Amino acid sequence: MRISKMQLKDNINGYLFCAPGIILFLTVGLYSVCFSIFLSFWNWTGVDFFGTARFVGLDNFKTFLAGANPIRTARFWGSLLRNFQIGFFSIIFIVPIALALAFVVTNTKGASVYRTIFFIPMVASGAGMFYAWQGLFNSKGAVNALMRLLHLDFFVVRQGMFGDPNTAMTGIIITVIWGAIPGTLMLYYAGLSNIDGTLYEAADIDGASKFQQLWRITWPLLKPMTIIVIIQQLNGAFQMFENVWVMTKGGPGGSTDVVGTIMYTAAFTDNAYGLTSAYGWSVFVLTLVLSLVSMRGFVGSKDNG
Repeated sequence: MRISKMQLKDNINGYLFCAPGIILFLTVGLYSVCFSIFLSFWNWTGVDFFGTARFVGLDNFKTFLAGANPIRTARFWGSLLRNFQIGFFSIIFIVPIALALAFVVTNTKGASVYRTIFFIPMVASGAGMFYAWQGLFNSKGAVNALMRLLHLDFFVVRQGMFGDPNTAMTGIIITVIWGAIPGTLMLYYAGLSNIDGTLYEAADIDGASKFQQLWRITWPLLKPMTIIVIIQQLNGAFQMFENVWVMTKGGPGGSTDVVGTIMYTAAFTDNAYGLTSAYGWSVFVLTLVLSLVSMRGFVGSKDNG
């Protein structure tokens, strides 16, 4: 099949328009990923790779996965456990809260106004909101002041929620839930809006209760959205860095350290770039496995249903 000069010109123009994005991806995105994998098998301090880098094989992974360095091992597994906690609690709270709010918005007049209000946290500056939360949870912040006003002194944290090792993670989880609800609400709102109303009419005729309609119609049809939510929350939990670093920097006493913060300190405090890459790829593999298991679990339950 012969291509006319006009078609050839159009094809060339199309490739030229795509070229900047392709070049950027190849030079920044793909190169960074490949170099990170390569670097995880080397010991490098970030200066003069060809002069100072030393190939160590799997030693970087053994440092924190197999106990070669007990301190780093304990810190890694403790941080990973906190990532798990954030992911677990965010999922079990965000899904029902966002779903309930989506029901309210769907069945309330002026839904566009409520959508705008609920969506505000997603468009606000992340760092600014984290500093605001830091002020709210401060020892003299609004949360402690409200507890004292309500004479609920047993809820008052004298050092501030982020200043007490026993409550700092609770504060982090609260901010994560608050920040993730708007996006999840929009997903569920879109899912609810696409459910055929005749299904509920048929269920009413058959005498199904509202709970039965929710369990037998709404929830199964929202499973694809729920899979997306779970994967998003797991991915977000294991990539978490900005909010923790702004609000606590992993403190007090490492009580809010997550994998992101130990990667940051390994790279920019200890200058251990190979170890940092090993941290990152270990968490990537774990997140991938958890996402696949979640998808398999939901798809399997759908098939069985």
